Amino acid sequence: MTKCLMPVLFFGAFCFFGCKKDRAVTPSAGNYLPVTGGSSWKYSYMSDGGTTDTLTLTMTGATTLINGKTYHNVTSAYKQGTSQGYFYTGNHIYTTRSVAVGSNVAMEFQLLNDTASVGYQWISYPTDDGMLGGKPARTVNKIVEKNISRTINGKTFSNVSHTQVWLQYDLGSGFETTITYDFYLAKGIGLIENDSNTLDTFFETETLFDYTIK
Repeated sequence: MTKCLMPVLFFGAFCFFGCKKDRAVTPSAGNYLPVTGGSSWKYSYMSDGGTTDTLTLTMTGATTLINGKTYHNVTSAYKQGTSQGYFYTGNHIYTTRSVAVGSNVAMEFQLLNDTASVGYQWISYPTDDGMLGGKPARTVNKIVEKNISRTINGKTFSNVSHTQVWLQYDLGSGFETTITYDFYLAKGIGLIENDSNTLDTFFETETLFDYTIK
């Protein structure tokens, strides 16, 4: 996930078993967002301004009930500190929820519907009340690719789903996209890459370089 999406994450999002460079990574059995306590992921972070960092996500094993749904707690750590976030997996939907640094607003993104076909789109809302910064907001989510291979930091992942999420605001003349997120999730491993762009201009990226799935 990017810092605006998850200082968990995102998103979000970010080899764990000592995988060797250029060797294909075989995902373990499981879903696209593992939630087992002790599982962790490490991502290389880079922004458009050249800022670099390392993001570490760790599943705590605890759960939290939010709006009648059970979320799995995940801590995220950048160099400047840690924060609390959540993963939700249910009804074939994979969701991240976090509070951005310097904000008390919880933002939620649906990363994937694993039963949907390529080209399928659906609408969700990034906040509980559908408002962000005092303006109506929504996300349009799309399945871009399924069952592809993707090489990241010298490691090739299979069974990857690529989704795109458009964060939109209504400033008075209808919803318009402000940020576009591209998420890549590998089955049994989780989020392996998260890219974001503003008005077709690179904004941030996070790419997986190490992980442990319990």
